[in-house]
Amino acid sequence: MADHFAVIDVGSNAMRCQVAVVDHPKHYRVLEQERQPVRLGRDVFKTGKLNPQTAEAALKVLADFKKLSERFRVKALRAVGTSALREASDSRSFIKRAAQIGVPLEVLSEQEEARLISLGIMSGLRFHLPLGLFLDIGGGSVELAVANTTNTFCLFSLPLGAVRLTERYIANDPPRRKEVREIREFVQAQLKPVVRRVKREKFTMAFGSGGTITALAETNTRVTGDASKAGSLTVLRRQRLKALLEILMNEPAAERAAIISGDPKRADIIIAGGFVLHEIMSQVGLDYLFVSRRGLRDGLMVDLLQRHYSETGPWHPDADRAESLEQVSQKYLYDAPHAHHVSQLALNLFYQLHELHQLPEKYASVLNAAALLHDIGLFIAEPKHHKHSYYLIKSSGMKSFNKLDLELVANIARYHRKAHPSPKHLGFSQLAPANQEVVRKLSALVRVADALDFRREQRVESVSAALAKNKTLTIAATARANINDEIDWVVKKGKLLEEVFNLKLQLKRTRTHRAK
Repeated sequence: MADHFAVIDVGSNAMRCQVAVVDHPKHYRVLEQERQPVRLGRDVFKTGKLNPQTAEAALKVLADFKKLSERFRVKALRAVGTSALREASDSRSFIKRAAQIGVPLEVLSEQEEARLISLGIMSGLRFHLPLGLFLDIGGGSVELAVANTTNTFCLFSLPLGAVRLTERYIANDPPRRKEVREIREFVQAQLKPVVRRVKREKFTMAFGSGGTITALAETNTRVTGDASKAGSLTVLRRQRLKALLEILMNEPAAERAAIISGDPKRADIIIAGGFVLHEIMSQVGLDYLFVSRRGLRDGLMVDLLQRHYSETGPWHPDADRAESLEQVSQKYLYDAPHAHHVSQLALNLFYQLHELHQLPEKYASVLNAAALLHDIGLFIAEPKHHKHSYYLIKSSGMKSFNKLDLELVANIARYHRKAHPSPKHLGFSQLAPANQEVVRKLSALVRVADALDFRREQRVESVSAALAKNKTLTIAATARANINDEIDWVVKKGKLLEEVFNLKLQLKRTRTHRAK
C-alpha cells in the first residue's frame, strides 16, 4: 500500500494543508490541498499577543486538518508556524493546545522558513536552475533566499509582511498617498543592506511566491488579458505591477475585493504587500519575476519526504501533462514565419553538410525543434532571451522528446546568439562530451540560419553549401532583394561554425532566376 503524508502551514494570513501519496521513488502526487483564511497574525504585530478569537478559529482549523490527515491514514504529519507564532508572547499556550488536538506544532526559524520556500519552488521546476533568487511575501515577514538545488548562499527574513505593514501604516480606506509613501520608505530602509548582499550573487532567475504575489500576478492577467505563462509559472512585470497598484490604491477595500483574484479577504492587505513587492523588484533591479503557486507548504512536503526516506536526491511532484512542439511554439507567441524559415535554412545546411558534421539523421528533429523555439525567450524579455529560451524549453517537458534530447534542444537554442558553448556554463558542462559536440555543431548551424533571416523578412529563399579542398566553406544564398545585412551578420555569427569545423566561411548572393 502506498505511503501517505501530510503537512500543515500555520501562516500569519492563512492556514494551509496538503496531503500527498508516494507512488514511486522521488515522486509524489498531491491528493488534497486546503486553505483557510484564518489571519493568525491579526493584532500580533501591534500588541505582541495572539487575538483570542483568531486563535480559537485557528485551533478549529487545525482540528479539521488533523481529521483530513487521519482519513488518509498518513504515515507522518508535520505542522509548522511562521512569523505570528515566532513573535507572539503567548504562542506557547497555543502550541500546547495544538498538541492536545494531536497536532505537534513546530515554530520555524526565519532562516528555515526561507530555505523551505525556495525548496518548494525548486522542486516544481522541470529544469536545472544554476542559481535563483526566491522571494515570498507572507503576512508577517518577507523571506529572501539565493539558492540552487544543492546550496543556499544567502537567506534573509525581513519584517515586511502584508498584514504587519497594513496594521502599522494604513488607517484609511482607500489609503492615503502619505501612508503609501511611509510604507515605501520603511521598505527601502529595511532592504538597503540586504540588496547589496543579494546583488553580489549572480542569480539567473527570480521567483515570487506567497498569496500576495500570486494574487497580484493573477489579477494582472485578468485585468490586462495577458496570460504570460512559462510552464506552471506566471510572469509578472514590474511596469504592469506599478500600473495595477495605481488602480488598486484608488479604490476602497470593497471595490478592491471585486478586482483582485483569489481570496477577497486579502483586499485590505494587498496594497501594502504590492508596494513591498514593487520596492523589492526596483531595488534589486528586476524587470520581471516568475510567480509560482508553490511555496512553504510544498517545501515542507519535500523536506518531510527527504527526512522519511533514507536515500538522498531531489523529490518532485508528478509533472503536468506534457505538451507537443507545436503547442509550446504557440504558447509563447513566437514569430512563426521567422522561426519556420530559420528551421528550413538550418535543415538545408544540415543535410548538405552531412559529410562535414557526420551526425546521424535522427538529430534533424532536434535541430528542427531548436530552430523553431530559439527565440521563444522573447516572450519573457529581449535581454538574455537566449537564456530564457533555454529555461522555457527545459520546463516544457515536450512529449516528443526524451530527457536527453530535450536537453540538447534547450542548449542548441540557448547558443543561437551571444557566448559560444563553454564548460563554464552549467547546463552545457553537464552533458557528456559526445553530446556537447552535438550542441556545438548544431548551434553553429542555427546561428548561420538565424543570421540569414536577420531582418525577419525571409529575403533568403534558399541556400547551397560547398566545401573546397582548402577548407573554405562557401554558402550561396539565393535572394531577389538586397541581403548585405544578412551576409554581414552571417560573417559575425558564423565564427562558431568556423571554430567547430576548423574552416573558413564565406558568403555570396545568387539571384533568383525570374520566369520570362
